[in-house]
Amino acid sequence: MLNKKNKFLKFLINSRRIISCYNYNFLELLATRIKFFEKLLMNWRKPVFLNEIKLAGVTKNDKVLLIGCGIFPSESMLIAEQIKAKVFCIDNSTKAVNIAKKIVEKKGLSDLVKIEYADGINYPPSDFDVIFIAVNVWPIDLVLRNLLKNIKTNTRVLCKSLKNDILEVLENEDLSKSFLIKSKLENPKTQSFLLIKKI
Repeated sequence: MLNKKNKFLKFLINSRRIISCYNYNFLELLATRIKFFEKLLMNWRKPVFLNEIKLAGVTKNDKVLLIGCGIFPSESMLIAEQIKAKVFCIDNSTKAVNIAKKIVEKKGLSDLVKIEYADGINYPPSDFDVIFIAVNVWPIDLVLRNLLKNIKTNTRVLCKSLKNDILEVLENEDLSKSFLIKSKLENPKTQSFLLIKKI
């Protein structure tokens, strides 16, 4: 019975994240084509992202990974502009990667923001000091397992959450024994959890 409940919960969580992926893709596509939507999207996202950057304690010397950069890698660009840290972005959509590379180049941030096609469930994260996981990344349980297995103990993982789904994943996937929730940030439609690997 518990196993069926866990499977349903996993399905529900990943379904919400998949739907958010398509919603954000639509908004980001508009932002790449119409200046008004770019400004609107950045004005909406910027306060949340600045709070997340602060929560994760990102410094210029940190090597940052962003999993799920999408078509318009706004958080990566903001980290590069504000902190001057090097940001490596991955996405498992070749279309998103191709468009994101053009946006970063157009903004003159190619020296600090690198974008490549890869998947968070098997990407090697061991060299990074800070890792951001976008709200549209799925299957989130497999991404977290990959991180748990491969990150340094002092790596800060900032994971966006829909309806506290990260709490449910940590609890139901038995990951709460391995990840400590150091801080939480309430955003208008999401939450951001700062996770640290337990020693």
